[in-house]
Amino acid sequence: MSPSGVPPGIRDVAIAIVRDAGGVLRRRAILERLEQRGHRISLAGLNRLLDETRRSGWTEETAEGVRLLRPPP
Repeated sequence: MSPSGVPPGIRDVAIAIVRDAGGVLRRRAILERLEQRGHRISLAGLNRLLDETRRSGWTEETAEGVRLLRPPP
């Protein structure tokens, strides 16, 4: 289930972007890469999405950016 205001399915695309980066990725870079793949989302929507992935244990956020801890089921 996607957080309010977040298009369905975009979580998997965002997680794939972070995974493919092979490390830490800043939010703005995630937004740019989502748009390059044809998925437009607001910064507020991305924040809600990343909050959900963090609470679910899939990602963590550090001063450097977002890092994948484990892929979604």
